[in-house]
Amino acid sequence: MVRCPFDAKKTDAEYEIYSDFNIRAERFVKQMLDGHKPLQYRDIKVIHDPVWGTIKFYPWELQLLDSPLLQRLRNINQLGLAVLTYPSAHHSRFEHTLGVAALVTRMVDSINDGHRVVTKSDLNKMRLAAVLHDVGHCFFSHLSERMYGNTDVFRTLKESFEVFASAQPHEIMAYIIINTERFKNFFKDNIDYPEQVDVDKIFEDIGRMIVGAEIDRVEDVNGVPTKKCYLTEMINGQFDADSLDYLRRDSYITGLSLTYHIDRFLYKIKMIDREVELDGNTVRERHLTVPISGVSTVEEMIFGKQMLTRYIYQHQKVLAADALVYDVVGGLRTNGKLQHPCDFLYYCDDDIYKIYDESGDPDLTVPAGRMSVHEDSGKKISDVVKQIKNRDLPKKALVINMANVVSKEGKTMTLGEAYCNVYAAVMSGGFRKEVRDEAWRICEKLGLDKQKIDLFDIFYSVPKPSTAKNYTDVHVATHDGSLIELSEVADLNDWANEFSGRSWNAYVFSASQMLPVVSIAAKNVLESRGVHFNEHRIFANLKHFAEIENLIKKM
Repeated sequence: MVRCPFDAKKTDAEYEIYSDFNIRAERFVKQMLDGHKPLQYRDIKVIHDPVWGTIKFYPWELQLLDSPLLQRLRNINQLGLAVLTYPSAHHSRFEHTLGVAALVTRMVDSINDGHRVVTKSDLNKMRLAAVLHDVGHCFFSHLSERMYGNTDVFRTLKESFEVFASAQPHEIMAYIIINTERFKNFFKDNIDYPEQVDVDKIFEDIGRMIVGAEIDRVEDVNGVPTKKCYLTEMINGQFDADSLDYLRRDSYITGLSLTYHIDRFLYKIKMIDREVELDGNTVRERHLTVPISGVSTVEEMIFGKQMLTRYIYQHQKVLAADALVYDVVGGLRTNGKLQHPCDFLYYCDDDIYKIYDESGDPDLTVPAGRMSVHEDSGKKISDVVKQIKNRDLPKKALVINMANVVSKEGKTMTLGEAYCNVYAAVMSGGFRKEVRDEAWRICEKLGLDKQKIDLFDIFYSVPKPSTAKNYTDVHVATHDGSLIELSEVADLNDWANEFSGRSWNAYVFSASQMLPVVSIAAKNVLESRGVHFNEHRIFANLKHFAEIENLIKKM
């Protein structure tokens, strides 16, 4: 594994992998920026935000925000298809980007508080990272990145460089985009950044901040060799500006009463220095942290993330809608589209919706929409997009959770055991077809019309138990200024894992016409693949429980 792409030699296999992504990203950036000339702003402008109020933006930031590369974020919904469940959730990645820039400034103002702890130059760098941190997002935000992020070529890229170790796929995409020559030249030639910078160096730094990797360069600060760890920690850390914005914005826009005390949090955060040995020299590391008295604000944030995961990100209707998009992407791939992760960059939400034309005229449908989803299905890609646009979502055929999945001996399993067991059973290949074939067998046995069950009437979702960051390495400041691990004050990871276990659900979904049959078929297939259930609970939480019981009796 190479430290970062800029350390790779041309003879390294890692260099070839990154180079391929870079070349493809260059084409994308060229298409976005060629012919675009930013306006020359003379004054600061303000943007009014429903969450943070009035936000000031500098001329150089407006020039970036006005570019097609950033404007495309207006067409990418922050919460993907959660808008089908929370109708007010129409906010985009663009609004979120503005919010992150606002929070970075508020954090710095609070830390400085009359003292110049963070310099204006560092604030500019963090605001630049905030403006660019989501530039790698594609259609329906995290939904699309879960798709290309699981491809072999993307996993190989991520595993090739240390700098990407903890990064999400869209962060890696952003890293690649802003380090293309086309983007750096656009910045150098057109953006009135307030200071002279080495574009190669600054965008290597910005890239590291976005992917959550420390800038390990040592700088002289008042005669002391210093690593500015806070630059990354404010953009992609344990309690960063990104989290501060989406926690407040997502809960506010969806109408959920989830919040945290932002003013108290800003009042509590501080910089703490600690000395470390680096290459035989003593170096000061400067970290963003909270004092012991501020731990309650961190607890509020963790609680908020867990609740958002439960009520929005992993809401069963949201997962059902996501399952339809997986089929759209699968169909596009089958028909020669979206072959490489970088191909996803060309698609925003509207590009997916446009595959189906509301007029019903097949000649007006995007050509890709007229293609079959799969050779073993009667559905076209446009049929699935139509389902999404009309909110014709599949229904729960089976709900799998800690209350109804057990070990082979019938004992309660841990969350990790249950998740791995179910994930392996569903994702090992051929699950959908096996459920379809088992449903057909049941139909034949009961004299029902099996042709009503299409392969692509069956869906599944096995979400990860939690999306909260790991807080094991978080440090808090004691009253004497030293740092201790957060676990010595509050064991938040155990609490978060316990909550996740109680709220985690995996699903099998189905079109409504043969729902009870698919429920029984899915249970049978999962059992044949090594998943064991509490027989008294597995169907008990389904609305069509009585219909299932009747079918079982007939069988």
